Amino acid sequence: MSKKYRFLSLIAAVALLAGCGSNNGDYSKYVTLGDYKNLSAELVVAKVTDEELEKYEKEQLGLYATYEDADGPVKEGQLVQVSLLAKDGDEVAYDFAEDGYELTIGQGDFGEEVDEALIGGMVGDVLDFSVSYDEDFDDVELCGKEISYHIEIQSISDVIYPELTNEFVKKEFGEQSVEAWRDTLKEELSAEHQSEAREEMRDSLEQQAVDGSQISGYPKALYKQKREAIRSDYQSYANMFGCSIDEIYEMLEMDEAELEKEYLDETYRTMVLSMIRQQENITLSDEQMQEKLEEYAQENEYDTVEDLLADYDEEDLREYFLNEMTLDFLEEHADIAVSEK
Repeated sequence: MSKKYRFLSLIAAVALLAGCGSNNGDYSKYVTLGDYKNLSAELVVAKVTDEELEKYEKEQLGLYATYEDADGPVKEGQLVQVSLLAKDGDEVAYDFAEDGYELTIGQGDFGEEVDEALIGGMVGDVLDFSVSYDEDFDDVELCGKEISYHIEIQSISDVIYPELTNEFVKKEFGEQSVEAWRDTLKEELSAEHQSEAREEMRDSLEQQAVDGSQISGYPKALYKQKREAIRSDYQSYANMFGCSIDEIYEMLEMDEAELEKEYLDETYRTMVLSMIRQQENITLSDEQMQEKLEEYAQENEYDTVEDLLADYDEEDLREYFLNEMTLDFLEEHADIAVSEK
């Protein structure tokens, strides 16, 4: 999945809790459901690699690291303060020329090629080079683009990690041994992979349910609701990045046709899930709703349900929970092939 579509998936996730409103209407005028009980999908879970585990371990230990000035040349694992300007033609992708940016060599903040270009450099060196990024690079500002870099190395530091002992992990992480701590880290990464794989699998089932249905139209009010909610989410990201919504569309290379498809997809998705809920009598009692609110508040680190409801509308949350329950139903009745990659 490209970074663009990961970004769009994040927006879609936010949309579930932003202006979705109650959608329990009867859409049988527009929708004839297909066979949604015998769908097939793959649950493909990525293995935790040694490289991934080592990087995660370093991230955790980095919270306790200290730094010592180094003369250079730049080596793998060092912290390098740089002045950095990244441009896509005449367009500025990143501008850290004045404020500077801290790079840990090997983490690949801007990709491996940038790290490799810095290795061997000395304080005061100025580097000018270009990098061609693949479409699936994990940065929407860089993916699929030819980026020219102007970098000056300002300082170099050795990263001094704490000695990894049983005593250290027991004190700082509550683990009985280094081996037990590493097992915990691996379990956390594995759970993350499982969650990502399950989300992709459920997305597939949902899309199959929509594709298998006959849809002859939609209520204008529902379409308008979805369009405004999606636009609002894009605007929130524009505000986050300090740019205009048109710049967000340009960054994601989205034209009016793609936006229109997104509005319609969300409208169709809402109608189909609502019809499945009606067909299968999937409901949420007040007692169940309270339980789910308490679970959701805890999962998202809210102290109380009241704090959660200060940020989200209760009816929007109800709709989100019902959608998840409908996806649970699709998953329970589907043929799921499990594999590793």
